[in-house]
Amino acid sequence: MTIASPRAERPRLLLVGAGHVHLQLLCHRRRFAAAEVTLVDPGGFWHAGSAAGLLGGRHAASEGRLDPVRLATRHGVTPIRGRLASLDPEARRARLEDGRTLPFSLLSLNLGSASHCPPPSSPGPRVWAIKPVARLLALRHCLERAFARGLTPRIVVVGGGASGVEIACQLRELARRRGGHAEILLVTRDDRLLEGAPAGAVRWLMCYLARQEIAVRIGVNVTGHAPGGVTFTAADHGWGEDSLQWLAADHVVHATGLAPPEGLERLGLPLIPGRGLAVEETLQSPGSPDIFAAGDCAALMHRVLPKLILHDRHQAAVLADNLGARLAGEPPRPYVPRRLAVTILDLGSQGLAIRGRHWWGGRLALAWKRRLDRSLLDPD
Repeated sequence: MTIASPRAERPRLLLVGAGHVHLQLLCHRRRFAAAEVTLVDPGGFWHAGSAAGLLGGRHAASEGRLDPVRLATRHGVTPIRGRLASLDPEARRARLEDGRTLPFSLLSLNLGSASHCPPPSSPGPRVWAIKPVARLLALRHCLERAFARGLTPRIVVVGGGASGVEIACQLRELARRRGGHAEILLVTRDDRLLEGAPAGAVRWLMCYLARQEIAVRIGVNVTGHAPGGVTFTAADHGWGEDSLQWLAADHVVHATGLAPPEGLERLGLPLIPGRGLAVEETLQSPGSPDIFAAGDCAALMHRVLPKLILHDRHQAAVLADNLGARLAGEPPRPYVPRRLAVTILDLGSQGLAIRGRHWWGGRLALAWKRRLDRSLLDPD
């Protein structure tokens, strides 16, 4: 079944995915006012920046959510609930998983990302991914039940980047809020936490983690799950039959970074393996100037960007300009990422902000992050 536009003479702009870029893009609706715009929403929006506070019990489940349907309607955009199944770039049609077909003149993809999570072992510990955000809410409810029963769960957080550090701290915050106890171990295969961060920031963080009674082990490469825990190899352990070691765990949270969402290979568009849909500096797909991609699902061909929400707001402005330029037959402008973006970690009772070689930790950094999160949850 094909969903036809009621005014076929107008160009059709199809926005697939309700991520940060597209939600910000709706606020620039006037830049492509000549087009009929449809937003395909896969089912609600969780603000990734609020995920840590959600796990730690500071936010209710509803606080980190935004209704794309309400926002789209407010800006004269037609919302459709569905998920993308495939594309026919030549025929300019997108097919949804329920069989509906949507024609388009211009297409923009903002499909998000996924987190890598090895399969669980049975019997074995509970295994959790950090995306989708709903998984963190499920982990929170599971631990709250354990705390209520007086249990002390053993939790291993895998990943020494920003996500892993935030998760470990929010697990401690959750235990504190619920009057419970947990043994929390943060492990990383690297030789330090927050690879690339200033040494002073890492030292400050290690002291903070020690005060929070969060143990840290570096040089630990988790290889899989086993009954009662996880298996790993250590950088300081010799190779051989005894190189595989074991850590006790009731829960394992994998926070080792974000990966492209599944199914991108079915779209028939150029890909960069492990990074996502290939895009030029103008955010256009190579060879398909009427197809754009942005956010975590997109990978600049000549530059590697960290997956930061703060990049999304700038991308949305450039994407709006280039969609309008394409409709008007004008040349697009390149997306030039800001040289230094701010990363702010929510550590529960304090925050850690890093910008290039500069950093600061404490309650002021946390207050700044919460202010930024509120602004991103209110695109208008």
